[in-house]
Amino acid sequence: MATAIAGAIRSPANEIARIQEIERAGPIYGPRRAPDADKPQTPATPASATQLAAQDAAARQDGLGPLIADLRQALGGKPLPPAARAAAAQVMMQLAPMGPEVEARDVMKALSNSGLLLEAKIAAEPQASPIGVDLKAALLVLRQALTQGLPRDSVRTPGKPTAQRPPPPYRGGPTTPQRPAASSLSHDAEIPAVLRQLADETDAAIARTELLQIASLPSPHDLSEAGEVTRWVFEAPVATQQGAAMVQFEIRREGRGTGRDREEGAIWRTRFSLDIPPVGPVEAHLTLAHGHLGVALWAQSADGAERLRTRAESLNASLAAASLPADVAVYHGTPAAPSPTAGKLVDQVL
Repeated sequence: MATAIAGAIRSPANEIARIQEIERAGPIYGPRRAPDADKPQTPATPASATQLAAQDAAARQDGLGPLIADLRQALGGKPLPPAARAAAAQVMMQLAPMGPEVEARDVMKALSNSGLLLEAKIAAEPQASPIGVDLKAALLVLRQALTQGLPRDSVRTPGKPTAQRPPPPYRGGPTTPQRPAASSLSHDAEIPAVLRQLADETDAAIARTELLQIASLPSPHDLSEAGEVTRWVFEAPVATQQGAAMVQFEIRREGRGTGRDREEGAIWRTRFSLDIPPVGPVEAHLTLAHGHLGVALWAQSADGAERLRTRAESLNASLAAASLPADVAVYHGTPAAPSPTAGKLVDQVL
């Protein structure tokens, strides 16, 4: 596991040019639900529409791990309708292996396929089908296939208590890992009940993807001493021996530089969090500025920190071999959490 974490860090500078290409794709959000007809409507602005979408999604969101665990059990149990089975298989294909061979291009692929850029891809290539390569597209197709097989009078399954869900992501917030989940499907459940539970879990996973998209939107306050800030917040499902875990990333670029130093003048920051036994919760912070990479790793368990320390020297050597001077530090504990600003979904999830 510690080797896999080191692999995710190695040579991040090689992917910056490709990340820049994705950034130029344009808007990353699309149409929302239609408003209720019986409610008075007020003129909408982009900011108010985004706020309403975030409030709605925060009340429904949940991690993708429970859905994947239940899909795996459902695919091996009673026969699902053909369309639902095919759509479930497409979602399961999004799982990436977690091992020592993880490279920067794998992180780039996870960003591209996370659903964060789905609407931008469709706008850029209206004739191209994102199904099979985009997680959000696969989830949307799955939700449709599952609900088509449901009786009209089916009742939604009760959602998990808020305390059992990962906290909703928001712009500038902490990254939150999600450890592998166990299936909650009953072995003797009938097909309609299975479809209803899977449909509700799919809807919750889509809501979380929408929150990640909203967290990546530019803000008037996205300015720093280095200049303009651009960010991508996304999650990637990874296959482990214990099941599907979710790794949450934030990639930021501060400033653009000028003239020949247009890109060299930018500061790149990457954060990611994962929670996979036996290492446990780990958070990594990477800062690339002026050709130098700073790496800070935090492990909540003492054993996890020791495992990472044994890999620090090897990681330093591999970065040096890639002509990327680096400082690697490993800490036991958790990094200081960013200071929350007022109104960040608190009243929406209590």
